[in-house]
Amino acid sequence: MGLELGCLPRQVAPFLRTEERKVEKFLALNLSQIKFKYSELELFYSSKNFRLFFKPMNKNSLLISISKKNFSRAVDRNRLKRRIREVFRAGSFCDRAGGMIVFSVFKPFGGLSYSKALLEVGSAIELFVNRKNKK
Repeated sequence: MGLELGCLPRQVAPFLRTEERKVEKFLALNLSQIKFKYSELELFYSSKNFRLFFKPMNKNSLLISISKKNFSRAVDRNRLKRRIREVFRAGSFCDRAGGMIVFSVFKPFGGLSYSKALLEVGSAIELFVNRKNKK
């Protein structure tokens, strides 16, 4: 009987409450720093490799979102972020956008070469700039 009591799981509820508080604090801090909500973003390009969102602002900026679920190693995530920043810098895409671009990466994007990534991101931004100029 003592063995059965020793094998029972510990109370999980207090742990969950503290974790929930940590997550709430983290999200509140990040949203206050970025000063936008997901609903304010406009989806302007979606493919199997990535999605691009846009929010009109006075200052041009680029946010990169890479899921830990798809790229578990930090080295891989950092390499992708460097590649994406270089693609945007080389094509001067942020300058033409006129606002904040949120770049959300999916797993197949990690397998693309630099030239293919540049071509695909470039075509997405050109499509967006053309749509924006027509309005």
